[in-house]
Amino acid sequence: MFQKILLSIVLFFAFSIVAFFLLIKVIDFNEYKPRIQKAIKESTGYELVIRGDITLSLSPAGVSIFDVEITNPTYHPEAPFAKLGSFDVALDLSALLKKEVKVRHISIDSLNLMVEKTKEGKFNYELLTPTKSSEKKPSKESNTTLEKEDGFPLVNVKKIKFSNANVTYTDANSNAQVAFEKIQLDINDINYDSSKHRLQALSFIGDTHVDKIQYSNYMLKDISASFEMKDAIAISDNLHYTLFDTLVQGSGKFDLSGKQPRISLKSKLIGLKLANLSQELWNKNFLEGSANGDFKLAFFIGDAHTFKSTLNGFIQLYGEDILLKGYDIDKIALALDPNQRSKGLLLSNLLAGAVGMSKGESSTLKEANVKVDIGYSEIQLSDVAFSTTTNRIALKGILNIVDEKFIDFKTALLDSKGCATSQQKMSGSFAKPSVKVDDATITALSNVVLSFSTKSKAAAPSAPKQQDENCTIFYEGVVKHPMPPAPAPSTPSGE
Repeated sequence: MFQKILLSIVLFFAFSIVAFFLLIKVIDFNEYKPRIQKAIKESTGYELVIRGDITLSLSPAGVSIFDVEITNPTYHPEAPFAKLGSFDVALDLSALLKKEVKVRHISIDSLNLMVEKTKEGKFNYELLTPTKSSEKKPSKESNTTLEKEDGFPLVNVKKIKFSNANVTYTDANSNAQVAFEKIQLDINDINYDSSKHRLQALSFIGDTHVDKIQYSNYMLKDISASFEMKDAIAISDNLHYTLFDTLVQGSGKFDLSGKQPRISLKSKLIGLKLANLSQELWNKNFLEGSANGDFKLAFFIGDAHTFKSTLNGFIQLYGEDILLKGYDIDKIALALDPNQRSKGLLLSNLLAGAVGMSKGESSTLKEANVKVDIGYSEIQLSDVAFSTTTNRIALKGILNIVDEKFIDFKTALLDSKGCATSQQKMSGSFAKPSVKVDDATITALSNVVLSFSTKSKAAAPSAPKQQDENCTIFYEGVVKHPMPPAPAPSTPSGE
């Protein structure tokens, strides 16, 4: 008997719900589009155009809106800065029967967001005139009551999903553009603490995947991360992406608590493909091989000047047996080494090296190390050197990436003690550098020129320069001086 009564009640509510939704189903919600668009314009100031249909879904219970455009009427009203393929809201059916509105989840598909920073420093989504809602500001008491009644807009939303989203940011002053392609984002367990500031009060966990982030010629691919958002800071200990066609794993932090967003990244690099690195950074494929290392970087998001002036951290790379295309390092080093003048190396050898470079000669770097420390506008070359089978070369100095100039920048050919046998200094701007050489290098080049003169033919060759035991050490890094080649085994007489 009890089971029949219970079954009857269940069936009654089931048929009532079905009848309720069948009744709503016949209502044409498209008739309400003008009222919806007008209400959004009055409350936010933005123009919203619903070009598609508004439909009701039963499983789950909710509303879907298709083909939506949002424009800023105070800035290029003819061009929407946001487009949505569809906007779906699923409601909690049990709460709806109690005359309460609780959102189970929101799903946004094919969002195309175009953010532009104008030459005046404004953004294309910023309203230049106050909205009606902002003109009539409630009193402090009524505002508190409103917050208690309405809460944060996401207070009753537990899940938001973005599918196939694309975001483009353009700076009209620098013509710089950053593009985020095919964003998939799932936000779950959304909570709001009304005792905190709006953004700091929001917390959730999320999973995201981005096909590509591109800035100029630089790009990251296949970015994926699981993260937690709390106190306006998103932290991920499981960050994966592809850099220079190499899979990179690490951690990241996205800080929204300040006036400007700040990104921090920390990753290890294993098997970094140097061919892809040289192609993307310098648009030339002159490196082959791989390198290992790690980096830790942090910077504020903004224009190019903001990025360069706030970038800090370090980058370290180390590789062995790297092919350097188009440059014969040993020939160039031999031409500049004053200790080699007595061995009959003439200017023709130097020219041969230059010609060889144009013909595509190459060098094998037995070791190469790049360790730079970055601190707000400057890149310090802490340990940058490479070696071939016979020579070792090191670089020192600072690169100012904001003013784009060299500061005390030096390149040196080293002896076994790490002292400079010849040295070249560079100053000035990146676009117009000024190159200076030390006395030893000038003497070496002079000897090359004099070797072609009539007088020099009768002159006796100069004695090799003795190594200064009290020389100043130029380099003490990880790249070792090449070992001299082992002597050839002697051939027994009579063979």
